[in-house]
Amino acid sequence: MTAILTRPAWTTDLELEIFDKLLEKHAPHIPKKRCLRRATPTQEPRSPETEEERENFYRFRVAGAAHDLFIVQVCAKIIDSFADPELQLFLSRQIGDDGAHAQNTRLRAQAISGRDPIEDIQKQVQKHWDYMGDLPIRNWQGFLAFELHYELHIVALLFINSRTSKINDPDSAKFAAERILPDEAVHRLGVVDWWQRKFDQVSPAEKEDLIAQVIEADEEGQRRRNPYLRDHWQLSQKAIGIEIDDLPILYDTWRQEVLSYFLDIPISRLPKLVSVND
Repeated sequence: MTAILTRPAWTTDLELEIFDKLLEKHAPHIPKKRCLRRATPTQEPRSPETEEERENFYRFRVAGAAHDLFIVQVCAKIIDSFADPELQLFLSRQIGDDGAHAQNTRLRAQAISGRDPIEDIQKQVQKHWDYMGDLPIRNWQGFLAFELHYELHIVALLFINSRTSKINDPDSAKFAAERILPDEAVHRLGVVDWWQRKFDQVSPAEKEDLIAQVIEADEEGQRRRNPYLRDHWQLSQKAIGIEIDDLPILYDTWRQEVLSYFLDIPISRLPKLVSVND
């Protein structure tokens, strides 16, 4: 499984190019972008209106805050185990950013529901720990798999959310556009930079070993994440109205693209990977 590709820089433009290629192949009916000029205002995402919609949206927001708080907890537990000041500085930013994201989401959920969701958030965080076990903090391979699953493999879902959602909270959307989206792009680029610094410094023989280690950890992460992902997609459909029929194939093929890029090998040379449907 020798590395044979020359990787372009990983950028948000490259992410968009890759995802649109996958849409063209697997789900051409999904728009390549949300049209800015709609025929009627109702085609833009609207606020939750009924009690049921507000409750579903509250649960969706709690899930988002829990995702970010889990990242904070994992990074805080492992940051001092790396003798790499560049990585430590990156993780310190990731902790601060995702802590701010979780807190903003908590406050928006509270504004919508009238109750502080902090206990509900922590219950959901515990579910992430239950699913993932010690993988994120076991060793650098497990931590890289964690970063891939919580930062890069979920990008397909983020694109689907942005293009097909029907319900949103205006204040949440504003914070996401101004803060979360640029922060998360920095996080993804930081993960790429850490890995490439590590990967590019070793011999071809050592690269073969690293590739096998990363795939093994990433596959374990996928098996552990599958029940959560399927439940979360159902919640997302209920809460914000996204289209999820094509998400499994888009998720699986997006993950293949990410691993192909990271490991510098063509997709055809990847082993058969665990599917989100497995």
